[in-house]
Amino acid sequence: MKTLQELLIIGSDINDAGRFDQKQRDAYLNASEAMSCIRKQWYQKNGAKGEAQDWGYARRGTHGEKFIVASLTAANVPLEHVGSDQLSLQDAKRKISATPDGIIKYDDVWIVPEFKTIDPRTNKTNLPKPAHVAQLEIAMELIDQQIDRPKGVKITGVLLYMDASNYHDITEFPVPRNKAILDQMAKRASKILRTKDVANLDREGKRDGGKECKTMCSFKAACGVHDEVAADRSRANRGSNMDAAAISYMGLKDQEDQIKVQKAALQEEIKNGLKQRSTNKVMVGNIEVSLSISKGRASLDKKAVAAAGINLSPFETIGQPSERLTVKRA
Repeated sequence: MKTLQELLIIGSDINDAGRFDQKQRDAYLNASEAMSCIRKQWYQKNGAKGEAQDWGYARRGTHGEKFIVASLTAANVPLEHVGSDQLSLQDAKRKISATPDGIIKYDDVWIVPEFKTIDPRTNKTNLPKPAHVAQLEIAMELIDQQIDRPKGVKITGVLLYMDASNYHDITEFPVPRNKAILDQMAKRASKILRTKDVANLDREGKRDGGKECKTMCSFKAACGVHDEVAADRSRANRGSNMDAAAISYMGLKDQEDQIKVQKAALQEEIKNGLKQRSTNKVMVGNIEVSLSISKGRASLDKKAVAAAGINLSPFETIGQPSERLTVKRA
């Protein structure tokens, strides 16, 4: 006789069966996985056999989402496209898809929420996670692209993190639109969907020292990255923290790159807002926002100088040598 735990897992598998159209997911870069290791996504879409995974945490998230939706609905929040009415949106040209958690439709703004449950031990100073921000940015752009809305109604997003041990412990982050996200992700989608040999794809799971490989990937054996990470670490100087520092440095660099993309999108949104208001300066709370035209920087065209027969070498100076550290993925 099976235990109740075994029967519970069997039943949850039955309830989840057919929840997703796997063929459709295999044909697109899915927003919820867009920032995960590119090799992992390739294996998932090409029928590779992986280790069995425990989906308990994912199911916790599903039930947490149901609680949030039911609570917001009871509070008369105009939340639409949830549950069985959830939207599955695809950009056929860029091969990107998303399933938003819903849309809160106010008269002047549509708020696209993304609901996440987190472990009570989560370090909240590390939130929001760049992967969750990108997931929501993709969803907002697909909504803008494919769903008609009244003229003048804007779209914005909010990431909501709920403590899985205390449903009233909520942390929210506003997420503005990133209008360039679909074009940015199109290259990644093309690489995943068109690559024939996984050896041509980077082992991105290594970027955090193999943490993603160990805890969130069932294709470690097929990929070989787990053993490679272990070998790399054994070759490092065990008497120092250099290897850990390099891994942490690379992780921060990844976050920095994502922040640069988000900042660039926000800069354009602010500039457009100032132009729409026909002003070059506004106050937002205690934040001063201004736009000015700076004079172009003067530079010396060395090729033109050389072509004119002028030798500048006698006027050149050489500074003191300095160290240059390069940290990049192999």
